[in-house]
Amino acid sequence: MILNRNNNLRKIPLWHSIGPLALIAWIWWIGPVDILVVLSNTDVKFVVAAVILALLMAIIKGIRWQILLRGFKFELGFSDSIHMYATGMVFSAITPGRVGDMIKIMMLIKRDCSATKAIACNILDRLFDVGFVLLTAYVGMWYFSEYFISQLRITNFFGGTVLVLLIVLVFKRHLVKHLLFKLIPAKYHSAAKESWNEITNGFWKDRISQNVLLVIWTVVFWLVQFYAIYLCGLALSLDVPFIYLSACTAIAMMLSLLPITIAGIGTRDAVFVLLLGHIGVTGQQGIAFSSLVLAVFLANCVIFYVFSRLCSSN
Repeated sequence: MILNRNNNLRKIPLWHSIGPLALIAWIWWIGPVDILVVLSNTDVKFVVAAVILALLMAIIKGIRWQILLRGFKFELGFSDSIHMYATGMVFSAITPGRVGDMIKIMMLIKRDCSATKAIACNILDRLFDVGFVLLTAYVGMWYFSEYFISQLRITNFFGGTVLVLLIVLVFKRHLVKHLLFKLIPAKYHSAAKESWNEITNGFWKDRISQNVLLVIWTVVFWLVQFYAIYLCGLALSLDVPFIYLSACTAIAMMLSLLPITIAGIGTRDAVFVLLLGHIGVTGQQGIAFSSLVLAVFLANCVIFYVFSRLCSSN
């Protein structure tokens, strides 16, 4: 048993520890005592309000998941939808690059959903979130361009590339499909073709009203998420505009998808210290704020877990 555990530890890639090590370096450089002083002045009522919003976020994501599945001709009860999505949120939080979110695929398959359909649903679900967060980060950087000059140059390049790819994907889907199949080994062509057909039929084919609803619920979810983080700033008496903080949060969210961190530890701290520093927030306040966001995030995970268990029992 001990040998198996040691072997498992050796299999964990070292780059997963980059984020946590970066956080330790930040705390040591800025000063743990000064950070604790800032945290000691936290206004608890704002933190409690931010944690309570987790319930609303779980419900919103459950509704969106239900709508998305319905587009693929797969019906799921409301409580089951919340249970499945809350479970995905918990596993997403504790895995590098948020890959644990894919547990929803296994949960769908156990409910007699085809593997290709389950994969297609999960891919589209992830794309809605990533797309909105990317758009928020980009718009926020343009709005506060005087603070994001260097970041905008890089973002413009990648943003332009993504835009071109999206245009090609929408108007030249057959070309994209042909190119993708060139990159996939022949033995996987059959499964890949099924997944591709599921995605295109579930997203493009007579799905305008459904996609509008998915976009609306995506916007609502992220507004609630951004406001919960804004409440954390109010708890520490930070004078940061909601739009600016939302842009910083979106950038931190995107970096948390990199497989060098778990729950955004390290990458989120770096974003908040560097970007909030542009508008007068000290390093101590930046780390304290990031730590408070992490604490609320972990509390949310507990709520999501309890919520998922309650919905499962019903």
